[in-house]
Amino acid sequence: MSRYRFRLETVLRVRRAEESDAKAALMRANARLRATLEARGAAQRRYRDVVEGQAMSGSVEQLRRDRWHAEVAARALFEAQREAMRIAGEAALAQVDWAQAARRVAVLERLDLRRRAEHAEGERRAEVGVVDDLVTARYVAEHPAAAGGASAAGLTDAAAPPSPETGASPGRRPVLRLAATPQGRVTP
Repeated sequence: MSRYRFRLETVLRVRRAEESDAKAALMRANARLRATLEARGAAQRRYRDVVEGQAMSGSVEQLRRDRWHAEVAARALFEAQREAMRIAGEAALAQVDWAQAARRVAVLERLDLRRRAEHAEGERRAEVGVVDDLVTARYVAEHPAAAGGASAAGLTDAAAPPSPETGASPGRRPVLRLAATPQGRVTP
């Protein structure tokens, strides 16, 4: 019985490493996205606090200060939203990269399973062939007359004249035709 070896095993190993790297990159991108979304939420809260805390009346200097604080908070919120969108795009690309890497691994794994099944079927057929040869050899050994005068090894005597039934010339192996009966017995 021969040992199965997937010929693309090194390629599969590389693809699995690529998938692992893509998965790690996706995890990092998602962590950055979560942190960016938290920062954006904090910027939104700051802006809301500044806008809600503004005095509707007061000195001109107080109104200018409140307006400046509101503009700074609005700019910070705008930058946080822009950064969140950029990081979300990077996370989406990382997701696509990981999905492609996983698909490549899955294709190779399916190929490996198919080749493994083909190998197992070939091994099973070879075993059936060996068993058939053993049964035939045992039958020939137990029933030498049915084999047309063949020896236990299935060889003819080199000095014997050609057999009219098999047509084998001296030194050649006769063709032995066996058939199975419905009960599973082998008959010549």
